[in-house]
Amino acid sequence: MPTQAFESRIQKAIDEGIIPGAVILATSKDGILSPVPSSSISFTNVDVVKGKLNYSTALGYSHLPPATPQPIPMTLDTVFTLASMTKLLTGIAILQLVERGKITLETDVAEILPELSSQPILTGFDTETGEPILTKRKNSILLRHLLSHSSGTSYVFLDENLKKYFEKTGKQLPMPLSPVGGKTVVGRFGYPLLFEPGEGWAYGSGMDWVGEIVRRVGGKGGLDEWVREEILSKVGVERDRITFYPSSHVKVAGMGNRNEETGKVEGYPGWGEGKSVEVFPGWGGGEEGGNTEEKMDEMGGEGAYADLRGYMKVMESLLRDDGKLLKSETVEMLFEGLLKEDKAKEGLKESVRNPGWIVGWVPDNGGKYDWGVGGLVTTEDAEEGGKGRRKGFLQWGGVFNLAWVSIYTVDGWGRDG
Repeated sequence: MPTQAFESRIQKAIDEGIIPGAVILATSKDGILSPVPSSSISFTNVDVVKGKLNYSTALGYSHLPPATPQPIPMTLDTVFTLASMTKLLTGIAILQLVERGKITLETDVAEILPELSSQPILTGFDTETGEPILTKRKNSILLRHLLSHSSGTSYVFLDENLKKYFEKTGKQLPMPLSPVGGKTVVGRFGYPLLFEPGEGWAYGSGMDWVGEIVRRVGGKGGLDEWVREEILSKVGVERDRITFYPSSHVKVAGMGNRNEETGKVEGYPGWGEGKSVEVFPGWGGGEEGGNTEEKMDEMGGEGAYADLRGYMKVMESLLRDDGKLLKSETVEMLFEGLLKEDKAKEGLKESVRNPGWIVGWVPDNGGKYDWGVGGLVTTEDAEEGGKGRRKGFLQWGGVFNLAWVSIYTVDGWGRDG
């Protein structure tokens, strides 16, 4: 599709109040991503041998009334709340530790995370008293289980039994991306498992616990410091472009809310309001990352902020296999499924059948999916003529309508993303 027609469709959605705005970036293994005026951008012909693609644009607004007096234009430097797009950064960090021999995918994490390993399994509720029924865990929790969401951990907001557990125990429900419910990984996610590790699948806090492993095993101040020194500095991304603690001068993109009467998107009051993130107690703020007494732990599954050009530079390094972040054989691990147990595979298959909780399009694809360190992996090509993805298609996103995809092939022409 010509660039002008593509952008016209996006602009039409903005003009009609369907979306507030968009930042779109695309590059290929041999392309060079560089910001240029939207009017002069064009797709190069994508050749399966040389595969060159270079595209970036920003359209619409990062903030809308009534959250701000006037709309604030979206730019390529707009900083977003990454939410679950944080998981890719945490995945890279833990793979760096794997490369350095500090941990393996099959490591039992009990000694590293005793607070998690001590958690029981929530099997139901007493029919008479309504009290939670908890049983002792038998299977080991492996790093692989945490990375692939097969450890038994889940997000409270995605599971009715966990919601009921919190209600019955009087505990405060964790609110995603806020200090409500706990400012530490342990305080926030220290609740029962839903099943024996390896015997099910549930999207949840596994990567938040992995971020805690990076803090405890990595020998640095925490995940934010690891990401800054071992990832961002390697690919030439400045501190504030990807961080868990934005400085006070950084304005994070606002939130959109659909007006029930008009059906059009409008700014959501109370979420940023065009100000810096210091308006959220405990989320950061301050020139050097905020008041340390108020800061939350670096949540490896949801806690980072970034402008998408900075995020793309990290992805470009993986795409081009330049060795700055990971060895070639380790990059391949991002695109490999980690689910070994049949019950875990079936659990993912069932979850993908009802993909309303996933940001981005996930075709049925005959259930040909697995979960890797990087995200959701397509394991087989879609049937000819069917709607689906190629083998090696890796994708994930964040709850606030952010998404990324990358394609890995071994047919002689490399990676494309």
